[in-house]
Amino acid sequence: MKYYVLEGTFAKDLPEKSELQKAIDAHLEYLKSGFDDGSILVSGPKAEIGGGIIVVKCDDIEKFCDGDPLVKAGIQEYRITEFKLHNCQDYLKMWFR
Repeated sequence: MKYYVLEGTFAKDLPEKSELQKAIDAHLEYLKSGFDDGSILVSGPKAEIGGGIIVVKCDDIEKFCDGDPLVKAGIQEYRITEFKLHNCQDYLKMWFR
């Protein structure tokens, strides 16, 4: 299993508000499945507008990113950074196994 930090950035040309919200709702539902199966550790929007951060573990990060409804809709793209764990708080060690 590999570990990644994903930084999502919104496209400059966004759909109208109702379509954007529909895509965001689908994105949040997509992430919920990652929380349910334990593959996502944390996620949340960036402090400034337009994108978010996800810490995820998986074997096929391209498939994970391509499956995101925001990516499918052309609203968001991800900068993918793989990392190797050096150390973490004891309560996180189980997730990194």
